[in-house]
Amino acid sequence: MRTTSPSNVLVTGAAGYIGTTLLRRLLADGARVIALDSLERGHADQLPREVPLVVGDVRDPDAVRQALRLFDRPPDACIHLAGLIQVGESTLFPELYRDVNVVGTQVVADLCLEAGVPALVLASSAAVLRPLAGVADRLDEDAPVGPESPYGASKLNGEYTLRAAADLGRMATVALRLFNVCGAAYGLAERHDPETHLIPLSLRAAAGELPPLHVFGEDFDTPDGTCLRDYVHVRDVVEAFVRAARLAMHQAASGGCEFNVVHVGTGQPRSVREVITACEQILGKPVPRVMHGRRPGDVAALVANPSKLASLLGIHPDPDLARMVRDAAASLGLLDG
Repeated sequence: MRTTSPSNVLVTGAAGYIGTTLLRRLLADGARVIALDSLERGHADQLPREVPLVVGDVRDPDAVRQALRLFDRPPDACIHLAGLIQVGESTLFPELYRDVNVVGTQVVADLCLEAGVPALVLASSAAVLRPLAGVADRLDEDAPVGPESPYGASKLNGEYTLRAAADLGRMATVALRLFNVCGAAYGLAERHDPETHLIPLSLRAAAGELPPLHVFGEDFDTPDGTCLRDYVHVRDVVEAFVRAARLAMHQAASGGCEFNVVHVGTGQPRSVREVITACEQILGKPVPRVMHGRRPGDVAALVANPSKLASLLGIHPDPDLARMVRDAAASLGLLDG
């Protein structure tokens, strides 16, 4: 897709794992970027020095307005990453997830409309989907939604907010449904607290930095009995955000304020055992683990159909699991040499 890249971008949730990587990708294009983050879960020390940071919550209209006013004209796009992301936590604190993810997205959308921002891109999630019956199914953008967690429900509500904003005819919007984001770029490691992602948990357990890995379920109807998921490199994910912003900018400039949903995954199913084995091979150490029964709500498979990602955004994610694991291990300082 040959369209102009955004030159002025507001990024919310900019101090998180995806956000800090995205900032560097935008800077590589010469963009001016303003970061907005509450720093409750983000890391200011991973922000590029040249990026101004507004410390504030996306639920706070004053904080969002402050960030928007740092631009000398309305930014070309807002990329909205801010939000809570832990499925298990969302079942314990559903009101908190509704407040941060739903109210926060509404505030950002409303103030971007007020400021005349033409393009808004949301970090949504595969958690909005209702998995199909067959483990070989690839879920495209027409797959039925049916979130099984408050987290997934909050992301689906965020998508509805973007659709409504586009329907006003003053802003083009894109929701990127992210599958299992992993790997590392620019040397930026995952630093979730607590960490819930399989690859860093496996690597750090093998290195003796964390207790043994807990694996839930080994009797699914899959080739090795463990869940199948779609792992996509964070480098491909941030490229999807940049190109989604370009698409929305182009649509808005052409008078076509559309709402688009795009699945961001490789289409390659990987089992939990397969990921653990890849981590063991990269480090040359076993991953100690404890096996448990299934958790409520866990599904056998959740894998993207990436056709629209390729056709609309021109992205063909690299499915090389070994590369994802190697990049993650390097970012965590776990590789020798």
